[in-house]
Amino acid sequence: TDQVEAVQKTVKTEIRSFSDVVKLGCEGKAASSSTQVIKAAVKSAVLEDDRKRSLMVFGLGEGPDEALQSKVDDLLSLSCAAAKPSISDCYRVGEIREGVERPVKVLLNSSEAAARVLRNAKVLRGTTRFKKVYVSPDRSREEREKRRTLVTQIKEKISSEPEKYHFIK
Repeated sequence: TDQVEAVQKTVKTEIRSFSDVVKLGCEGKAASSSTQVIKAAVKSAVLEDDRKRSLMVFGLGEGPDEALQSKVDDLLSLSCAAAKPSISDCYRVGEIREGVERPVKVLLNSSEAAARVLRNAKVLRGTTRFKKVYVSPDRSREEREKRRTLVTQIKEKISSEPEKYHFIK
């Protein structure tokens, strides 16, 4: 029920902001144009909400007879022992290649659960089973490219100024 209320509140807020944008951007334009703008805005909001509820898991071993759901369930149990989030869906992404482990996309029931898993992901480093597993937020192509640029820049900064502490917000 809390999740439903949170989603309803988010949708109401987004619809208000979308209607404001449509009012400003569509003065004097055809109604079909405003309908297209609204549809695009709603689609964007839905995709953004899905990304906030999603995680990417890298380094989770892949095998021919793997029970992916149970692997992810074990990982979440370790990282969020007190309140393990429930999984809506999980699957591997990318094409199958010899010797390459594909990442796993995990869709949780709420964005709060995804944020909790990300906060507690450092706990996995202390385990033997998930020591080399990395959990990150699900990012769009543009976000991944921007982050890749930032990582390159910070590596250059670290090599030029090793005495200082550098990080990406």
